[in-house]
Amino acid sequence: MNEIQLLREQLATERRHVRAVASACAAAHRGAAACAATATLTALREASAAHLALVLGSFEARDARLAALGVELPPGGALGREALGKVRPGADVAAAWGACAGLLNGAWDERRAAIDSLCAANPRVTDWRTFALVDADSIQQERAFYGRVRAALPAGLTLE
Repeated sequence: MNEIQLLREQLATERRHVRAVASACAAAHRGAAACAATATLTALREASAAHLALVLGSFEARDARLAALGVELPPGGALGREALGKVRPGADVAAAWGACAGLLNGAWDERRAAIDSLCAANPRVTDWRTFALVDADSIQQERAFYGRVRAALPAGLTLE
């Protein structure tokens, strides 16, 4: 596997993780409105929000790098921030996480797929290094945050 393939695989993994985390948190809160303040659900919400903030922030930074390279990006650059905004404190957690997951599994992921298609045509490793913002530290950090979400999952729920 060459370096570009490795970078693309890591970006795809991060996209899958974003969708899985948002979906798992939404699933945990469906029908749990009466017990939404339990320690397990609170820990899951906190770990999920931290993971999403990390990864969505990284994708936003990548978009800025791509734009600096002259890549014309599809509209919707604020979708990640919009998704995070839905899970703000004080919101109805079940509805908020459902809306967040819906946005990340829909419009945000479609935009990411379009950007991935645009980037796939670029054979320059130096460009990929510039905009991917992937290194050993970033991979380790994303895995650690994802691990926190996995550890916080209620019994019977998995990340898919």
